Amino acid sequence: MATGRARIVDDIFKAIAQTRHPEKTLKQVVRLISDHLKTDVCSVYVYDPSNNRLALRETLGLSKRSVGAIEMDVSEGLTGLVIERMAPVFVVDPKTHPRFKYYANSGEEKFQTFLGLPLIYHQKVLGALVVQTISLEGITESDIPVFSNIAGQVAALIAYMGLLSEVSDKKDSTDILNSAASRTITKQQSDDRNGFLRGESIMDRLAEGYARFLPEHIDFDQIHMVAAAEPDIEEKRIHTAIKEAAEQIKRLALRGKEMSGQESAVIETHLMMLTDRSLKRKIIDRIRKGVIAEYALKKAVLEYAEKFSAMQDAYLKERATDILDIGRRVLAHLKGASEDPHEAFSRPTILIASDISPVDLLAIRQPNLKGIALTRGGKTSHTVILARSMEIPVVIGVERLLDIVRENDYLIVDGASGIVFVNPEPGIRAKYARRRGQHEKMQQELSLLRESEAVTLDGLRVRLGANIGLLSDVTLVKKYGADHIGLYRTEFPFLLRKTFPSEEEQTALYQKILSKAEGLSVTIRTFDVGGDKFLSYMAYPKEENPFLGWRSIRISLELENEFRTQIRSILRASSSGKTRMLFPMITSVEETRQVVSLVDIEKRILSRQGIPYDHEIKLGIMVEVPGTVPILHHILNYVDFISIGTNDLIQYLLAVDRNNQKVARLYNALHPSVIAVIDDIIRICKQQSKPVSICGEAASRLDCILLYIGMGADQISMTPSAVPAAKQFIRGIRKSEAEKTLKTVMEMEDAFDISKFLNKKVNK
Repeated sequence: MATGRARIVDDIFKAIAQTRHPEKTLKQVVRLISDHLKTDVCSVYVYDPSNNRLALRETLGLSKRSVGAIEMDVSEGLTGLVIERMAPVFVVDPKTHPRFKYYANSGEEKFQTFLGLPLIYHQKVLGALVVQTISLEGITESDIPVFSNIAGQVAALIAYMGLLSEVSDKKDSTDILNSAASRTITKQQSDDRNGFLRGESIMDRLAEGYARFLPEHIDFDQIHMVAAAEPDIEEKRIHTAIKEAAEQIKRLALRGKEMSGQESAVIETHLMMLTDRSLKRKIIDRIRKGVIAEYALKKAVLEYAEKFSAMQDAYLKERATDILDIGRRVLAHLKGASEDPHEAFSRPTILIASDISPVDLLAIRQPNLKGIALTRGGKTSHTVILARSMEIPVVIGVERLLDIVRENDYLIVDGASGIVFVNPEPGIRAKYARRRGQHEKMQQELSLLRESEAVTLDGLRVRLGANIGLLSDVTLVKKYGADHIGLYRTEFPFLLRKTFPSEEEQTALYQKILSKAEGLSVTIRTFDVGGDKFLSYMAYPKEENPFLGWRSIRISLELENEFRTQIRSILRASSSGKTRMLFPMITSVEETRQVVSLVDIEKRILSRQGIPYDHEIKLGIMVEVPGTVPILHHILNYVDFISIGTNDLIQYLLAVDRNNQKVARLYNALHPSVIAVIDDIIRICKQQSKPVSICGEAASRLDCILLYIGMGADQISMTPSAVPAAKQFIRGIRKSEAEKTLKTVMEMEDAFDISKFLNKKVNK
């Protein structure tokens, strides 16, 4: 059997990848298994959950008359036992087993070994694969892994056969397009290709480069109806995209030996769906009615997905996801997206996507990544925060971005106005070249303040810190003149790894941070994952709202070993420089006691081992949840300082998902409730003589800084590049004036009025 193992996986992959007739392919796969692995019987049973029975669907080795004739309840026979146990069943001399069931004229009684394996696809039980041999040595328990891998592939084939059967039973509900509207090219559509698109501004920076789409991060929700100037060209585009997508999946399929059975099964099913002629026909019919290929693809795919979603069977409902995945893959090829998004860019590049995660951005970062344009995203998402620290201009919420922009279009991304120019004329490019020069001159002027302190005209010194997430960010702290590192987000280095970093690796990293800080104080926050930051090596529960679920300190306290490793690493590194330890998303006194207790335990362990650390290291918590504020006076009995995390605090206080474009306008740092709560936090800390720092994206806004100084804040931490402008602003105001401004604002009832009032104060 060993000689057959090397080829069997490849041959089955090839057979399934090239299938046009699933029933014939199932016969071929059964024969391949028997031939390569020298089994005397290979049978596939299909499970019917409606009556809890199994039926023989295909066999090689048993009587052909048994197909369709052999049926059994799951409580009967060895094959039923496979489904009951949901695990492989291996039996020698099966006719002596109490679950053996004899079927007349099947010929089963002569076989000396039995191995049955469940066929499972996307957690759905589809049936069982059974192999048998006459020889006692024909199959052993050591053969179970190779057959398990094969079972995953057979499950994919059975799944696809079931999908075809269900779809053929449904009536076609083709959407009828208005031909007059679809064949008209509006002036707006014509202008878009040579004009500009509008999004939401993030930072005052410019970028120019060639459009590059990020595969698997392009979605249908931003594809709209656009008339096709030349339907013939659109038809050629969809043919090419489907062909490229199929070739891509085949390449993945042929690498199947590196995948689990479930992963390879998904790939095979996707390929079979992709080559479905009826799907292609629906797309082309729409193109011929006069719309672009992207929109025709969207309508056909969503129609298919809707059919599956409407089915009664729970498994078939879930297959709508497969259809959508296939559609997105074709869409990526339509947009010209590269198969490898992480390859080096050979020229200045603007990344285009619906949205991207912090992990993707960390993996893609390179010198030629000049800017990012997204159809979704939030101003305070961690992707945007990370892009800020990398000094990469970003524009979010760009309408019609995926409709209008094509791979290799030349773009200008204006991070200040939120405008994306598509193939701009020379006059526009010249204008932005002048703006770039003006920006550089302004930065040079601000750099003269690098060594100056942020002191108000009436003598209040405000310590301006920098928020960082990577070791390379430390150079920006000095470049922009921050006087401490107010927040080091330790989770960003975790995101790029395949496992949790060891104690030695973490200690070395934190020591490097402290060394490069050259004596500046560094506040190290323990890892804050979940929400929109996920570690690839952690299993997360499926959550309706991950920002309200298993994230941050809740994960840390459950993963106590990993958490204590990080605490120990920070303590060890603290002997190398000024260090504070910060814990995120604390919501109770109990959580505070838990983290302080863990720190005390690790301190005692290090002391016994004679390992140096800062015995007086300061411990703090982030106030990010409104429920923490009423009990803050109790929590302050256990910690040394407070850091106000404005990003999450605003999100939770206003019940606004900060990454949701539909409600983004409601996320407002100048909402009266937000201002009042931050004022309460600072007041409570001042009453108990505990230092308080304000961080988050609001901390870099001049109008917010004016209010925070009025509240008595003397520590503010922000994106490094925002420090010079903040320093210049603080040096031009008086604390007494800020206090008067705050008093006036606290009496106002509307965020719009507050914003208008502060705008006059800041820009006077």
